[in-house]
Amino acid sequence: MAIPPWTIELLRRGLSDAARKASEPATFERIKNQASEILQDLPQTAARGIDAVVRSAEAGKKSVERWSRKHTTLAIPILNASGVLISDYGRGVPLAAPAAEVGAEFLLGDTISSGLIRDRFERRLQKLLPAGGGQAIAVTSNFSAALTAFSLLVRQRQLVVHRSHAVRLPDGRPLPEAFGTLLPVIQEVGGTDGVREGDFNGLDSFCAIMADDGRSPAEPIDFGSRDAYQAVVLPVATLASTAFPDIPSAEAMLTAGADFVIMPGDGICGGPPSGILIGPESEVQRIRSCAAWDSLKANDAIEAMTLVTLELAASHADAIPVRSLLATGEENLKGRAERLATRLSGSDRIKTCQVTAEEARLTSRGRWRLPSRQVRLRHESMSAATWRQELIEDSPSVIANVDGDDLCLDLRWIAAADDAKLGEAIGGRIDL
Repeated sequence: MAIPPWTIELLRRGLSDAARKASEPATFERIKNQASEILQDLPQTAARGIDAVVRSAEAGKKSVERWSRKHTTLAIPILNASGVLISDYGRGVPLAAPAAEVGAEFLLGDTISSGLIRDRFERRLQKLLPAGGGQAIAVTSNFSAALTAFSLLVRQRQLVVHRSHAVRLPDGRPLPEAFGTLLPVIQEVGGTDGVREGDFNGLDSFCAIMADDGRSPAEPIDFGSRDAYQAVVLPVATLASTAFPDIPSAEAMLTAGADFVIMPGDGICGGPPSGILIGPESEVQRIRSCAAWDSLKANDAIEAMTLVTLELAASHADAIPVRSLLATGEENLKGRAERLATRLSGSDRIKTCQVTAEEARLTSRGRWRLPSRQVRLRHESMSAATWRQELIEDSPSVIANVDGDDLCLDLRWIAAADDAKLGEAIGGRIDL
């Protein structure tokens, strides 16, 4: 249908009027100002909207990532805020990078695995021992395997445990039972009130076993000309003496008169789960020649990782993460705890937050204690026990302690680089 003439006339008049008004300076200036205001406000509005979208997306991404890690990852990382290094859940401290790298090289399966590489291991391990001592080192698959390997000497001489040293090891086993099923019987002598040389009268060609379970240091006995060996079991130890005199070392025990030292290669030593057996070269070779040795020795990867860790400890101890944490100063811990507390105070999840100064430990019951700092928290709606369990089951898993209504986070065994991860695991993402 054609447009009526009168409609066309109205449209023409309207357009002419609009054009006339638009050409007026006042109208043009008003339109320009309004356009400028719109353009100025647009980036801010858009930015606020984009920020909100990004924050929401990041929160969603974090939730998906944590759920994914929790349900698909076999190895769940630990943030050990319990204040106890050797905990039931693990240490939460990584290996030194060079040790991890050499272990990966051997696990790839394209390296030599024969007596040739074992000879190379033994030569390098030998260099870590005091010169002229006549000792050798054997590396086993774990600490228990080192104790079992030592029990192979029962064929040569009687193994004797003094009753004052028939202690429980950190894993809960009594020392006499820790030597495994290869040892049919182990003789106990003396009383629980201390060691006397006369406690060993009537024994010929024996090996006395002592242990340091953390209550008091082990002290070798002077047996004079008697045909006696002394073995010291050190569940917590380093190979060489350190700046921390209360932490036992194989070097100190050998210097004091011990013939054998049995210790883990992990824990405060800083290596992978392994066992270290040090003793007279002839006796160590005798152990290696036993048929059972093949089932007790460490594989190439574990022995290589242990070797590299011990070499690093002798030259660059601060390159070993657990030793670096051990040496962290109290002021450093205090500053980090205060910053973490400030950060967590901004979380809606946290009801109360304060910093305390209790001591951290190497083992739950041992004498080895170090100054530390904790952040004590109360959840807005959750009990401390429930909160702790939820954190353990998350990824990364956070190991904390419960004290009454408070959740306690100790920073002694947390690397400074992991403070942000710990804060996010506890309080969520906080924009300060």
